[in-house]
Amino acid sequence: MPYLVSGYIIMNKTMQEKDKQENISLSGREGSVREVLNVAFPLIISMAGSTVMQFINRMFLAHYSSESMAACVPGGILSLTFLCFFMGLVNYANAFVSQYFGKGQRANISRSVWQAIWLAIASGIIIQITIPIGYFIIGHAGHDPAVAVLEKEYFFWFTVTAALPLLGNALASFYTGRGRTKYTMIANLCGNVVCVLFSWWFIFGGAGVPEMGIKGAGIASGFGALATTSVLLAFVFSSENRAKYRINKFWRPNAEMIGRMVRFGSASGIGFLLELCGFSAFVFMIGSLDKISLAASNIIASINHMSFMPIKGIGMASLTLVGKYIGMGRNDISEKAAYRSATIAISYALFLGIMFFFFPGIFVNIFGGTAADYAEILPLARRLMGILAFAMLLDGVGIVFADSLRGGGDTKMQMMIGLGSTVFVFIPLTWAAIHYMHSVLYAWVAYGIYVAVYFILCMLRFRSGAWKKIKLVK
Repeated sequence: MPYLVSGYIIMNKTMQEKDKQENISLSGREGSVREVLNVAFPLIISMAGSTVMQFINRMFLAHYSSESMAACVPGGILSLTFLCFFMGLVNYANAFVSQYFGKGQRANISRSVWQAIWLAIASGIIIQITIPIGYFIIGHAGHDPAVAVLEKEYFFWFTVTAALPLLGNALASFYTGRGRTKYTMIANLCGNVVCVLFSWWFIFGGAGVPEMGIKGAGIASGFGALATTSVLLAFVFSSENRAKYRINKFWRPNAEMIGRMVRFGSASGIGFLLELCGFSAFVFMIGSLDKISLAASNIIASINHMSFMPIKGIGMASLTLVGKYIGMGRNDISEKAAYRSATIAISYALFLGIMFFFFPGIFVNIFGGTAADYAEILPLARRLMGILAFAMLLDGVGIVFADSLRGGGDTKMQMMIGLGSTVFVFIPLTWAAIHYMHSVLYAWVAYGIYVAVYFILCMLRFRSGAWKKIKLVK
């Protein structure tokens, strides 16, 4: 028996060393721009595809009615606000997978994915209790009654199908955490195509399906999430992964690993929740002005969301590489990868910011509908684009440094940064802009100040190096 145990340990160490060498050989120049792009590019395509899907979905709704366009962003953001804590919790499996990948521990990679799956299932059940809470918030937000009815419908369908994207993200961590991001890209693009096709069909009706408007958009998003999750299930539980990672063998809940995932992931989830709560409050406060201001702001929010999904991909790549090199004991390369990621984000945001400032109509005018309201909505939206052009540069870099902190396990401080900048900067300045200046323009200026503060605090925390002392995995 001692001989067998020793032999197993030697073999296990050999496998770990082999995986570590594979990590090095795949990376090329460790921490370089090329390596970041190799990991980020499929994520960028994936997230850009998801954003384009939502963009097209909202464009369909804009052409359906101005009330639907006004309702989709508040209803969607409110659902995402309730979902984001659980999403942050489940998504944090990426950091565990990346560090175990750096250590070459295949069994713990599979265990991490399974714990994320169990957390996703539990979270999908728990989140259903937020439906009456969401109805209450929408009913007391002071929005136009016709818009509020549509907000509730959109919110309901996004919430009732929430378990699907949670499960999809848990499965995706198996690939994203190891930097094999092309698999998640393929799965997400499949889901995006399904969602766009069903959105057109369900919103406007046809081929035996009744016209459903905003309800159809919500149902179509559920079908898209189902398609993405189904493809990921096929990928993750392939014969190759069952043989190499024994992914089907480590399904049992592991209390110790779930405990650590909840401990670190909860802080990450709360950080996401605070950010989304701030933006949700921002949208609802603007809604108290008038329907024109809300619709124009929602157009800018949609463009902002579309623009930043690629940066989210860069941030996720930074999280993955920071975690992997920490697992390999190379904190210097982790730091290098984060700064290279920030450089890429700055370049992208600068280019897009110039386009937003000098050519706002290219982005805004496609939201134009046939309703008379759009004669007022579109000029106001074009004015807001100038503010967005300056805000997005600092926001993009802040996202990268925040994700880099998450990759190092520094989730508590990232949470505190989100709390401080939201509670003491974003919400008070937005409230003042709405109640004293009665201006959606000044509300978006408040957003610009908020993202600047968030960026500075995240950057200073990362530069301090405190994340290097945190032990995320054993």
